[in-house]
Amino acid sequence: MNMSRSACASIFLLMTGCASVGSAPPSADTKINASATIESPNIPSEAQQHQAELASITDFKINGRMGVQSEGYGVSGNIYWRHSKDNDAIDLYSPLGNKVAVIVKNAEGVSLTSQNGKVTKAQDAETLTALTLGWRLPFAKLADWIVGRPASGVVSAFTWDEKGQLSKFTQDGWEISYMQYQNESHPALPSKINLRNPKMNVRILVENWDTSPQVSTLQDNSTAQTP
Repeated sequence: MNMSRSACASIFLLMTGCASVGSAPPSADTKINASATIESPNIPSEAQQHQAELASITDFKINGRMGVQSEGYGVSGNIYWRHSKDNDAIDLYSPLGNKVAVIVKNAEGVSLTSQNGKVTKAQDAETLTALTLGWRLPFAKLADWIVGRPASGVVSAFTWDEKGQLSKFTQDGWEISYMQYQNESHPALPSKINLRNPKMNVRILVENWDTSPQVSTLQDNSTAQTP
């Protein structure tokens, strides 16, 4: 059963606040494939080094917040995401810390379990979020984008900051902007990310990163985690 927008609003609160992207060097003129990004002569040496370090990250766990705005309607809430090469588990919370939905992705497909126990299944996360939330979120690419690197495929309009960290690029019709990094981590990982296409704007604020192997990605989700 599809969730209405009013039901979705019970999962998230309207996101407030905004951040601006600082100035960056001119973007590259040509499209390049993500698999060849590190070898591209258009990329500064500092950026090549940073992307090489990010390439080694295959698993992660994040606590943070995610907000979506589309067609004048906006919602947001806390997110707890465990990602490994083959599996994902995403817990969505109310601002008070109550778990209100769980998205699980594995070899069998993707499912969303709502707070009342109803389960919706789909073949991919994009279809699932379209069915349940009303928006087709780009989860297939997001596991790479959130780390600070392009996903596999054609990428254009790169810009970099003075530290060689990605500031912005375009892929699959989305503009991905990095407004802040957690530079105390090594390698530096994004903490404020904005995804935008002509119909949607998605803001992700990462409060905590853990890039150690996520061996329990699909552990029992009945016990709420605290973002």
